[in-house]
Amino acid sequence: MSTRTAELVRATSRQYLREPVNLFLLVLIPPVFVIALSSAIGTFSDVIGGNVGVRAGTALGAVWAAALLAGLSSFFLLRTSVRADGRLIIAGMAPRAVYAAYAVTAGFLALLAATVSFVMVLLTHDVNDPLTLWAAVFVAALVYEALGLLLALFIQGDIEGSYVFFLAFMFDAFVAGPLGGGEGLIANLFPLHFASQIAVSAMVGAPYDLWWFVWSGGYAAVLLGVALLLSSGRRGS
Repeated sequence: MSTRTAELVRATSRQYLREPVNLFLLVLIPPVFVIALSSAIGTFSDVIGGNVGVRAGTALGAVWAAALLAGLSSFFLLRTSVRADGRLIIAGMAPRAVYAAYAVTAGFLALLAATVSFVMVLLTHDVNDPLTLWAAVFVAALVYEALGLLLALFIQGDIEGSYVFFLAFMFDAFVAGPLGGGEGLIANLFPLHFASQIAVSAMVGAPYDLWWFVWSGGYAAVLLGVALLLSSGRRGS
């Protein structure tokens, strides 16, 4: 990482931490999803055809909390810095270095969101396979971090981008994941499908396929790659 890129990563991280709303969401969302909604998730799953219990619902809550925090943070981080990016590039910083800095910063935010959500699970429940659960939550955060960056580059408006983001999340959470018993090719194509399956399996001690990690990691890599290509094309136009 170049010196300029590292400086931008530090500046962007400070910008995130200076916003009270960001810290409020970081403190609020994991407890709400992991503690307050775990039993509600199990009850709602029965209604819509899934078979998620309270402990599995806790794992899903951690996945959702990390994904939402990472995705929204990366989306608004990039959206609010569009003009600053232009000034940095005019001043001589390479566009690739600018977006690499935001990708690294978003990765740190994904790590932070995943860790906070995972700790909430450890504080409230016994976990059969903690390392696998943390990895699944972190992968989910990475996928939505990449999705947030992509939407920030592809959609110009904050409100419009938020609508698309939450629409994708609703389908992920309620249609394609364990909550609704989503299976088959269509369910497999959603970003959080396999990360959610791994998290539930790690929580209750059920078997899982390592290929699910490969798919989820590849999903994040593809989304991030498309975002970088899109940013390069726009700067070059």
